Amino acid sequence: MAKVAKVSLVDVLLREKFITEEDLEKVKEYQKKNGASFANAVVKLGLVTEEQVVIGLAEQLGIPHVKLSNYQLDPEVMDLLPEKVIRENKVVPLSRSGNTLTVAMANPLDVLLIDNLKALTGCKIQTVVSTLSEIEQAIADYYSAGMVKDLEKLIEKSTGDDGQLRTSQDETQVDLTEAIREAEEAPIIRMVNLILSRAIRERASDVHIEPFEKKLQVRFRIDGVLYPITSFPKRVQNAIVSRIKILSDLDIAEHRLPQDGRFRIKAYNRDVDFRVSTIPTRFGEKVVLRLLDKAQLMGLTIDKLGLEENVLEKFKRAIQQPYGMIVLTGPTSCGKSTSLYAAIKAINTPEKNILTIEDPVEYEMEGVNQVQVHEEIGLTFSRALRSFLRQDPDIIMLGEMRDSETADIGIKAALTGHLLFTTLHTNNAPGAITRLLNMGVEPFLVAGSLLFVGAQRLMRRVCKKCAVPYKPSPKLLEELGIQDRVDDDIIFYKARGCAHCNNTGYRGRMAVMEALEVDDEIRELIIQRASETEIRKVALANGMVPLRENALTKVIRGESTLEELARIAGTM
Repeated sequence: MAKVAKVSLVDVLLREKFITEEDLEKVKEYQKKNGASFANAVVKLGLVTEEQVVIGLAEQLGIPHVKLSNYQLDPEVMDLLPEKVIRENKVVPLSRSGNTLTVAMANPLDVLLIDNLKALTGCKIQTVVSTLSEIEQAIADYYSAGMVKDLEKLIEKSTGDDGQLRTSQDETQVDLTEAIREAEEAPIIRMVNLILSRAIRERASDVHIEPFEKKLQVRFRIDGVLYPITSFPKRVQNAIVSRIKILSDLDIAEHRLPQDGRFRIKAYNRDVDFRVSTIPTRFGEKVVLRLLDKAQLMGLTIDKLGLEENVLEKFKRAIQQPYGMIVLTGPTSCGKSTSLYAAIKAINTPEKNILTIEDPVEYEMEGVNQVQVHEEIGLTFSRALRSFLRQDPDIIMLGEMRDSETADIGIKAALTGHLLFTTLHTNNAPGAITRLLNMGVEPFLVAGSLLFVGAQRLMRRVCKKCAVPYKPSPKLLEELGIQDRVDDDIIFYKARGCAHCNNTGYRGRMAVMEALEVDDEIRELIIQRASETEIRKVALANGMVPLRENALTKVIRGESTLEELARIAGTM
């Protein structure tokens, strides 16, 4: 009987329409430059997800595709392989039946590894395929249980004879040798690694390590909301803070002044930057780490921000202009910088000279010249911007217009043939115009340079795995001022919480924006120094959709909840 040839991974991805013939040319070019396998190349280029490659591999090889999040790992089976082998080779033993051991692998074509596993266990190896991220997460989750024992030992050491926790926040002298020794103890290193890896795994944007009188608390900001995660005994506070300072190349002897630093780690097959800030508090130093995941930026496009069509069309039209100023406004951590990065990525070509001034540089972008502000040596936004204008720029991104000098230089740059992106802190789009005027910029300069203002917020996506449909009460609809927009056919969802969303009820965020396109009528109002209310009235008449309306549209489509609408837009 003739043996049926297995189809290739390329054939499977093409047939499933995960990639196109044009994509194949990009992959071949990438492989020539980087020597990567086909599977790695398509993922790195952002053409397919890990999940799609695994589905393709499973079909190509005729083996099962397993989601490890559905498995409870058996310690007896895991003990069949040494921890070092499991970690280094990214394999997870799942079950044993007689003399057959089933193992999850990201690359089931690795014949040498399969032979080694057979020799180590004396079993016949049966492979199933999982994504590398799932395998790394399963391994980290399984072995993190051992860290709990280390923590228990540290808790025992942290108590004195009277049973009270020993503290050192009142010490006026610091023994650097002791601080370094404690920070480099294996349990401390493992605890810090556990905090960092868990933050990456749970999609945290910030990690807060907060000292209190009798404990050290850890909280994660996930999808814009802070959640308590764990707490440590007071005894290990200095060691944990010192460990983070060592990673960030900060001064571990300085406890009285704020410090800033950063470091990078590789985890779950991607590079993650951590931006570190420390401040002195009553009970010790508080540390906040901002996570900057380069993988998220690589796959980010302006179409994936989640903007409504009426907003996206105006935003795209503005960024294609040869000169002028584009302003995004909103509170801290509302995604302004991310949206600007996505816009720059959309218009970044070899023919354009793009320069950015940031404080700090959050993401490294290929083909973009990025400058970090250093005010302590005199490299301010305004000074860097003046220098930029002598660097023959086409496009400038100014991280923030902080003062009248920067605003004046930036607007004049927009008037002299440059496209300028920048941010402000105002509650709505018309408010950005009055803010510029209040900063002392002449009305005719604002009117002549401004192209587009977007007031942005980030709205959490309701978890599709556990969202529950329900009918809101008339009183709630009235409080939100949307009773006239709702009929019986609309299905609303309530966030419930499950393992997929870490019991928060939400997973992921999307941008909501109020887009003001500056036309001749708005320019005339600017020159007349019209009030924010007058500008808003004309903008609405000319087609601007309020932020609240765009947020409500997402709720009506089932993408978010009424609670989220109230959180980002308030009640009427």
